[in-house]
Amino acid sequence: MQSDEQSDPPSQAHSRWATRSSMIAGLQGISQERWTDFLFLYEPLLLFWMRKKGVPDSDVDDVLAESWSSIYKGIGNFDRGSGRGTFRGWLRTIVERRAIDYFRKQKREILEVRGGAEEIINQAIAPEQKSADAIEDEEAALNEVRARAMELVKSSTKQQTWDMFWMSAVDNVPTADIAAEFGVSSANVRVAKQRVTKRLKEALRDDWA
Repeated sequence: MQSDEQSDPPSQAHSRWATRSSMIAGLQGISQERWTDFLFLYEPLLLFWMRKKGVPDSDVDDVLAESWSSIYKGIGNFDRGSGRGTFRGWLRTIVERRAIDYFRKQKREILEVRGGAEEIINQAIAPEQKSADAIEDEEAALNEVRARAMELVKSSTKQQTWDMFWMSAVDNVPTADIAAEFGVSSANVRVAKQRVTKRLKEALRDDWA
């Protein structure tokens, strides 16, 4: 495990959205605004991985806090081009390590209350064989991340720009009709759609492989 000694993560506060790659770069410089967005964005996925490893709901918050701390301390060492895998894979590795640490620390308590601590630890360490239900559950967590990414992009986009994007990309309203409704040119509508689409693609591009 890497040793990455830094101060504790910044406190959570309302902040602006940044694209995924620039978010990572900002985190490497420890931007409180981007860190806050990062917490909001990835929480559903981290919680899913913890529960998948068997962390009890009563202790999920503690393991989540430990995971955020490790991510914060190690983000500066993540290199997308290093060949070590995706950012999502890096996050999952950290969460799984914190889950294993949790079970090791709780070994005595588990033995007293539930029994079979070694079996539980081995289950947390063992590679997962994904069932159809597990794949579906993980996809649900990923969809929540995507929904949060959209929410963050929307929060820092002008309302008119977002509305034109939504009407064009989601509601499939003809460009000319959107332009007439907002009193702009068709070119303005296309630019609005392209800009928002680009930000969403950047936010969700290659972290899901």
